[in-house]
Parts: sequence; C-alpha cells; structure tokens
Amino acid sequence: MKFYLFLVLLLFVPRMSFSSDTLTFTDEDLNQFKKASDVKNKPSGENNPGKTNVLPANGVHLQKQKSFEVRYTGYGRNTRRVIITVRFNDSVDAPMLLDTGAYGTLISYELADKLRLFDKNNAGLKTRVGGIGGTTKAIVTIIDTVQVGNGRDSFLPVTVSEFRSGGQAEGLIGMDFMANHSVKVDAKRHVVVFEELPPQGVMPGGHDEEWWRNNFRQFAAMRSAYSDAKKNLIEIDKNNAHNPTENLSEVEISERKKYYDSQYIEAEKLFDKLNGYATRNSVPMNWREY
Repeated sequence: MKFYLFLVLLLFVPRMSFSSDTLTFTDEDLNQFKKASDVKNKPSGENNPGKTNVLPANGVHLQKQKSFEVRYTGYGRNTRRVIITVRFNDSVDAPMLLDTGAYGTLISYELADKLRLFDKNNAGLKTRVGGIGGTTKAIVTIIDTVQVGNGRDSFLPVTVSEFRSGGQAEGLIGMDFMANHSVKVDAKRHVVVFEELPPQGVMPGGHDEEWWRNNFRQFAAMRSAYSDAKKNLIEIDKNNAHNPTENLSEVEISERKKYYDSQYIEAEKLFDKLNGYATRNSVPMNWREY
C-alpha cells in the first residue's frame, strides 16, 4: 500500500528533476499550481524582467527612474563642445549646444524662423541679452514642446538671438530643460546620460512650484516694465507742454508710445499664455502670485 501511494505522488508532481541523491522543485513548477489571478496580480516587473522595481521599507513597489542616452558630436578646434539633436514642437530637429552653465534655452533667429515663431499669432517680446562681449537684441517667446531622446518638456520660455557657433549648432539648451534630470557626459562613448529625478511633490505640467512662481513673476515684470515706461513718457509729454525745448520732440514721444504699446501687448500675450497653461494644469492660485 505504501509503495502504491508513492507511485501516485510521483505521477502528480510534474517537471521535477532527479539526481542520484537530490530532489529539486523550481519556481516554474510552483507557478503551475497557482491560480491565474495570482500570476496576473503580481507587481509589474516580476513578470517582466526588463523593468526593475525597488521595494522600500514601506513595502510599496516603485519603478526605477527612467534613464536614456543621447549621442553627441561637435568637437571644436580649441574647445570640446557637447552638441545634441533636439526636436522642437514635434516638427523640427536642430543641433543644440548642451550648456549646464546656462539657466535658460537660447535659439538662433534661423531656427525660430523654421519654427514660425515670428507669426502674428505667436507672442514675441523684444529684450536684450548680455554676454562676455556686451549685450545684443533678443526676443522672448514660448516653445510648446522640447524633446531630447526620451526626455520631453512642455511650455518652455526661450530667448531668440544671434547665435554664432560656426554652423555647428543652432542654439543652446540650458538648465531649464535639464532641471528634472541628472546629467552625465560620457566622453569616451560620446553620449550624454539623462536620468529622470524623482518628482519633488506636486508638479503640474511637469514643473515644480519654484518654476511656476519664477515665470509668473518674470512675465508680470516684463508687462509692468512697458506699462511704467508709457506712464513716464506721458509725464514727459506733459512737461514738454511747459518747456518744449527741454525734453523729447513730439515725434519721438509718439514713436515711443507706439513702441511701448506694442511691447505691452506682446508681454500681455506671454502672460496670458502662461496663465492659460497654468489653468489647464490646475496650478494653485497662490503659485501664480506676482
């Protein structure tokens, strides 16, 4: 009887491997006795070895932060430059200089023209940017999307200005894009390694509270600057009525009024676009203070 039971047990234990003195039972064998629902409900990563999950002390599975590599080129004669391909507005690819020392993103007039950023429906505020050689004319506007490899950012304020790189690049990507990534340059393999940083609290539209507050303050300040400039011009015009030879001519005052009015309108467009983007992404009202 005991011998009969032993044979029955052997018949109902599939895929067990035997050696001369050991008996092994694998995970694959065990899975055959689990319910289908048990296997389906396993955390992602257990059924897909390609995804790595981290199990912290609180027992919650968290997917490892995404990382990706982007090849770079652009070795100059006197300096080594890291130039990567960037896609703007899901339509135009351009070589861009990666600059971790720059706060914002700057593009050339030629690239802005390809992106049709000077169309009437787009906002473009005139300003000046400074560098080692002094200041030069520039335009502040907004690009809808910027993509580097698998990294993507939306609603990126950019500066359009003259950009000289000997034809190697059409602008530079600054820390405004890289703020949500850890960036490492692998000079041996000529790749830039981007790793997404874990979100710091709530990030509507992919941006943190500091980003929203800074941009609202900056856009509001640009709008106020032209409003104040026009008010000062009106005061000058009043003073001219008493002493017309002391200050600006009527023609100069008229031309400046038109310029300040047009720039105020452009600044208002930028601010409205920012506020609309904030509304669509449910940004708290106290983040929009300025």
